[in-house]
Amino acid sequence: MTRALADYLPIMQSRMERGDYSATYREPEVTRPVDLCDAHGRLNAAAVGWSRMPLVRANLSGHWLRKKRWNFWNWIAPQFVLSATVADIDYAAFCEVTFTDFDTRQSVSATALQCPGTIALPEHVERSLTFASKAIQYSHINNGGDLTVSVRAAAKGAAIAADFVVTKPPDHESLNIVVPWSARRFQLNSKHNTLPCTGEIRVGGKPYAMRPHECHAVQDFGRGVWPYRSFWNWAVVTGVQDGALVGVNMGGKWTTGTGVNENGLYINGRLYKVMEDLVWSYDPSNWMRPWRVNAPHSGMIDLACEPIVARTSRLSLGLLRTGGVCCFGRWRGTIRFDDNELEVRSLIGWAEEFQHRW
Repeated sequence: MTRALADYLPIMQSRMERGDYSATYREPEVTRPVDLCDAHGRLNAAAVGWSRMPLVRANLSGHWLRKKRWNFWNWIAPQFVLSATVADIDYAAFCEVTFTDFDTRQSVSATALQCPGTIALPEHVERSLTFASKAIQYSHINNGGDLTVSVRAAAKGAAIAADFVVTKPPDHESLNIVVPWSARRFQLNSKHNTLPCTGEIRVGGKPYAMRPHECHAVQDFGRGVWPYRSFWNWAVVTGVQDGALVGVNMGGKWTTGTGVNENGLYINGRLYKVMEDLVWSYDPSNWMRPWRVNAPHSGMIDLACEPIVARTSRLSLGLLRTGGVCCFGRWRGTIRFDDNELEVRSLIGWAEEFQHRW
């Protein structure tokens, strides 16, 4: 372990042991390109922190069965969401595509499994990616920053076909973090929000228009070395409110005690980092009750989600077990940034809880 990381981690461990989860803290900002790992596959201390653009190369190596890599997208509008995951978690590799209609509350999905190591997942965030199998053909191709996306999925009961463009506006910022549990356990995430989409999705022949003023892409690019057991909350808000392009990314549990979190506001493409752990309130016995998330110290976030539909996921294969719930719904409340206060009224998004043995 480098001296910088050796000094840094005990401080955060002490906070975690005291239960000091909600205090504000100053996260280091990364401002130049850097590798995630050193020559031995351990965490490079210079990568720890957050940045406004993808700067970290995910040069993972070693750590058999502990590496987790994924490219996840939600393309979401007030009427629907199309989701795609391409992942390799060392035990298995797969692609999953799911479409949910918020008016009918119906979902259709397709999954294609592959052998570990057979999917070419890039080390850099904004790179092209393709996946092809009998059940799913997926690609997103980077064309000067914008992405051209094509999806064909043989979902049970209704085939999914989508062709569209995700536009990256000039100087649009993203939330990029490297979370240090230790020199051998760490995670890189790149969260992108409020990216306008233009095109069409067809599900069982029914068309759904992707209009850029209301349909937005949200990306979660993940590369890391995880402990066997993990647990997280994640929530997203995206839409246009009072003429402003508004996004919120909120996380919890998995980053507690590390001194780095995934909490931030996106206002008209500008990132405002929330440097405190959030307080989550929801009812695991009834997922359809409201979820509330707030930042008690800074007051930057005070939001509640009223679910429209709850989408559950379960997988159990011996030592491998993963599952949870994602509640899509409409958010209301208040966000604050640079002495400004903005009321959020019925913006689409989601809140989720997941736990893993992987």
